[in-house]
Amino acid sequence: MFLSTVGGLRRYAAWRSLARPQRLGTPVYQPFGLRRQYSTEEKSAPLGKTEKAEGPAESDQRPENGGKKERPPGTYAIWAMEAVGATAAFVYYLHLYTDLLKPEVKERLTPEKYTPLTLVAKERLTHDTARFRFRVNRPRFDGDQEKLVDSVVEQGVWAVDVKDHAVQTFRTYTPVAYHVSESVDEDTGARHGHMDLVVKRYPSGSVSRFLHDTRVGDQVEMRGPILSWPFGNKNKSYRSIYMIAGGTGIAPMYQLIERHLASSGSGGDSADNGPIATELRLLYGSQSESDILYRRELDALARAHPDRLKIQYLVDRAPSSPPAAAEESSLLSGRPDLKTIRQFTDGFDKNTDIVLVCGPDLMLASVSGVRPINAGQGPLAGSLRELGFSASSVYKF
Repeated sequence: MFLSTVGGLRRYAAWRSLARPQRLGTPVYQPFGLRRQYSTEEKSAPLGKTEKAEGPAESDQRPENGGKKERPPGTYAIWAMEAVGATAAFVYYLHLYTDLLKPEVKERLTPEKYTPLTLVAKERLTHDTARFRFRVNRPRFDGDQEKLVDSVVEQGVWAVDVKDHAVQTFRTYTPVAYHVSESVDEDTGARHGHMDLVVKRYPSGSVSRFLHDTRVGDQVEMRGPILSWPFGNKNKSYRSIYMIAGGTGIAPMYQLIERHLASSGSGGDSADNGPIATELRLLYGSQSESDILYRRELDALARAHPDRLKIQYLVDRAPSSPPAAAEESSLLSGRPDLKTIRQFTDGFDKNTDIVLVCGPDLMLASVSGVRPINAGQGPLAGSLRELGFSASSVYKF
C-alpha cells in the first residue's frame, strides 16, 4: 500500500515538471527514477568542435529587446531635420534656377492658336487712326514655342491675326514694333515686352471698330506671327526695294525699313564686290500732311541712313503753308498716278529690284490691282502693269 502510493507521487511529480514552463536558468526537477545516469569519466570533445568557455548560458545573454541594437536618443529627430533641410535646399534650387514652381507664363505669341493679349496703351495718331500697344511675354528660357516664333520673325515681314470675338471674325495686321526685354521678372519668371499695331477705324470694318472700342486693360485674341513676305532668304537678294504705301499701309513698310537698316549690309551678297547694302525707296501717300503716320520716325531713319533710305511723301491736299526748304524735295502734292510712279521707279531693274505695294483698296486698284482675300496675289493691273512691270517683280501686302 505504501509503495504504490510513493510510485504514484513520483509519476505525478514527473508529469508536473514536464507540463509547467520553467524560468530561464532554473533547474528542472526530475524524479530519481527518471534521471539519466551519466558516467563520471571525462569525454573528449567531438572532432572539429571546441569546448565552450564556462560562463552564463546563451539564453541569459539575450537582450530584452530581441537582439536589436538600441539607437542613441534623438536619432529620428536628426533624420527628420536632415530630410527637411534637403527638401528646402531642393525647392530653393528649383525657385532660383528654374521656373517649375512659378505659374505658367501667359500672353505669349503663338502661330498655332489664338492667345489673349492685354491692351496696355492706346494713342491717337490722327482723327481716325490710333496705335495700340499689347503686352507680349516670353519665359525666362525659350521653349519650342518661342523658337517657332523667332523662326518666323527672322524670315521677313510678319503679321498677326486679330479676332473680334463678338462676331467671330478676324483681320490681319502688321505690327510696327515688337520688343521683349531681356530682364526677368523673378516673381513670374517672365520677360515682359510689347507689340504695337496701327489701325484705322473704318465705319464698315468690324475688327477695326472692335479695336477702337477696346479699353486699356481689356484682352484681345491674336494669332501669330504669320509670315507675310520673306526678305531673309539668302538665296534671293535685292539691290533696291521700291515701296509704295498709303495710309496705314505704312505698317509693313516701316517694319521692313527699321529691321533692314538695323542689320548693316544685309540684303544680299555678291561674289565680286562682297556684301550689298540694299537701297530702300519709299513713296508714301496720305490725304493731308497731318495724316502722315510715323513721319517723325521715318525722317529720323532717313537722316541716320541717307545713302540707304530715300523717302517721298505724297499728299492729296496741298499743305496750307509752304514746307521748309529741307522738306521741299520730300513732300509733293498729288496722287500715285502713272506719272508719279514712273518717276519714282526710274532706274528699276527687274533682275535685282522689287516693288512692294500696300494701302487701301482704291489705291491698290490704281497702282497694282487689288489683292484677293486668301487667293494669292491676283493679276497685276493698274499703273505698274501699264509701265511694263511683270507680276514676279511686284508684291502686294
